[in-house]
Amino acid sequence: MTRASFTGRRPADQVGAGRQEMWLAMKANPKEITTKAIVAATGLGKSSVLRYLKALTTAGYLEARETENGQQGCWELILDTGYHAPRLRPDGSKVTHGENYEQLWRGMYMLKTFSARDLIQHASVEIPESTARDYCKRLLAAGYLQVKTKADPHRALLATYRLIRHRGPKAPQIQRVQQVYDPNSREVFALGGGK
Repeated sequence: MTRASFTGRRPADQVGAGRQEMWLAMKANPKEITTKAIVAATGLGKSSVLRYLKALTTAGYLEARETENGQQGCWELILDTGYHAPRLRPDGSKVTHGENYEQLWRGMYMLKTFSARDLIQHASVEIPESTARDYCKRLLAAGYLQVKTKADPHRALLATYRLIRHRGPKAPQIQRVQQVYDPNSREVFALGGGK
């Protein structure tokens, strides 16, 4: 039986090793980071590793060094930002996709009971109300939230929710295949509450 080839980006719940595993491998030996060591630790391809190393260097997280025998291909970690891997584009600029959801998720955890507008007011970035409403609606459908009070359009009142499923600090991701992937527990929940 032949396996169908996959093109494009895989859903988050189907992705193997990546940026986070590379970052942890770098932190394990911050003074002498090599492509070979990262490839060995993660099982990723050399080109993927080099692309991330170059982005980190451009962004100021790594500094290129020569090895003891004068060869290129060694880096030192000079800006350690903690456990989570920096999310960078190949040119070293910060990836902001998903930042809104991170802010909304953090607000849900802090407030416990909230409306979409409450989440927007507690965010440190500007988030459209439609984005906050949609995220709440989808997390409700996946069983993360419970309606505390229903919306009343005649009185211009938004629904308020209560967070009932919290598995960690990373925001659940809405996937195009109409499911929610929780990167904390690595579980997938169908929009409708089922697993």
